[in-house]
Amino acid sequence: MTDQNYIDQLLGDESRRSFMKKSAAATVAAGAASTGTAAAQEDDGDILTDEWKGLMFINEFNPRARFSFVSPVVEWVPNYGDVRDSFFSDYNTRMIRYENTGETMRLFVAEDAEIGEYDDDLGFVTDADDDAEQPQLFEMNREWTPFGDNEELITVNVSPVDEDEEDLLLDNDDWWEESDSDDGT
Repeated sequence: MTDQNYIDQLLGDESRRSFMKKSAAATVAAGAASTGTAAAQEDDGDILTDEWKGLMFINEFNPRARFSFVSPVVEWVPNYGDVRDSFFSDYNTRMIRYENTGETMRLFVAEDAEIGEYDDDLGFVTDADDDAEQPQLFEMNREWTPFGDNEELITVNVSPVDEDEEDLLLDNDDWWEESDSDDGT
């Protein structure tokens, strides 16, 4: 069976040109619908507006993991030319703590990302919107992109965790309430 016969069998009486026009119209309609959905999400509770980008080493990335910042800006920068020559030339190196594993990793945050203020006494970036005595939790997006030609670094998208979910997670994990005293109390 030739390709033309196969197309004719699929389309029946409908011409190939008519089929292509309908396909194009359906594609445009689907695109418009998804754009409307994204716009509605952005307008409804600022779901997408708090997202920001960062860089991290690929072997330290955990998709959809929640974390908190556990350091002020660290005076260390990776020595890669593609980092210095990009928009990440203005970034801050921070240490993060993954909530699910307790591991501490490096995250290179663009300087203009709004992550909150680090509290030296508490040892983390506090949640200014809800409770200034608890950490602000963030979540890694599950998708990432390679950073230029660099095989070790990736670009990640990060956003704050919803307040109710954050409270639930922190109620079940009290690392941030631990005492710093040496007498075991």
